[in-house]
Amino acid sequence: MEEDGGGEPQETTFSGTPNAAPADAPAGAFDQPAVTMGPKSSLPKVMGILMMLWGAILGIFALLGLLVVGSTATDYENAGIEVNTPFMYVDALVDVGYLFVVAYAGYQVFNYQKSGVKLGLYAIGVDLVMGLIGAVIFADMMAEIAGDGAAGAALGGIGAFASVFCAAICGLLVALPVLASGDSMED
Repeated sequence: MEEDGGGEPQETTFSGTPNAAPADAPAGAFDQPAVTMGPKSSLPKVMGILMMLWGAILGIFALLGLLVVGSTATDYENAGIEVNTPFMYVDALVDVGYLFVVAYAGYQVFNYQKSGVKLGLYAIGVDLVMGLIGAVIFADMMAEIAGDGAAGAALGGIGAFASVFCAAICGLLVALPVLASGDSMED
């Protein structure tokens, strides 16, 4: 503060103990809360390993199945059953691809990445679409084998229901790491 005569400003000093808590405050009232992080859940590791095993083992079997599609179609035609051979090749090829994608998605889930769950769900969706198309296409073949159109339609409906049911169960299993321990997974 300046005086009227233009003199030097006066100094102000503080005295006392800094950061003193009031006497009636409970102990620890002004402390910061400690944030502790627990260990990461092991569910993504377990599900990732299962996805990798399932995708790799069944992918190898699907690859072997792809190699014999031509002889299988020939056997059906020799028995007098008309089949859609191009769809059989496409279905077998999509099965190989989707299973190896599931194996890669399992590797991502094993490393706590949510993108692995998304990739696994996309792969299951592709397989579901192929299963539903296959149920419609092979319903005609089943009707020809059974000799009855109603039996073929019933078997096609059972195949479509089985595809949807299996895709729902597989989707739930793939989504378990995010549902149960989403906070331990990275984006």
